[in-house]
Amino acid sequence: MKVTRKELMEKLGVGRDLNPYEAAPWVHYDEDEGIHCSAEVRVEGDGDTAEAELQFMYDDPPEGSPSVEQICWIQAAVKMEQKFEVVKLLIKREDKAGAVYNWEEKSCNFFRACVREIKAGRLPDVDMLLDREMSEGGRTGDKWGDGSSKSPKINTTSLMNKGQGF
Repeated sequence: MKVTRKELMEKLGVGRDLNPYEAAPWVHYDEDEGIHCSAEVRVEGDGDTAEAELQFMYDDPPEGSPSVEQICWIQAAVKMEQKFEVVKLLIKREDKAGAVYNWEEKSCNFFRACVREIKAGRLPDVDMLLDREMSEGGRTGDKWGDGSSKSPKINTTSLMNKGQGF
């Protein structure tokens, strides 16, 4: 996935091109769960690096968990032709870069889906969104091939009688 900064911002749910040192934050607090959810997309000072981060901050953290949990962190950097590419992906502190087919696009879709939930005033259901957006399926990436179900139609008489009709 090679995109301009403006296209990257669209894919991350920002809706406009961010300039260097700019950030786009979203925040939601779920009183019932006691979870403060924040998402942010920011562009570094040089304009060649962008990051997207999703965090949960718990009023009363689950046993053995920290009070702040980083759910998703995406880093995109300018590579060739002044185009951005997603270069790093952490989900729940695990490196997921290259884990699934088309992971760069799927990571942006996952983050944008989380932002959509926050904008709607809901706490993102991370596990459901991960299953939906970061699935193994894809054009050629899953174990079933995901190719066409049609067999090619070959006229075997043309192959056998090569001299005729040419």
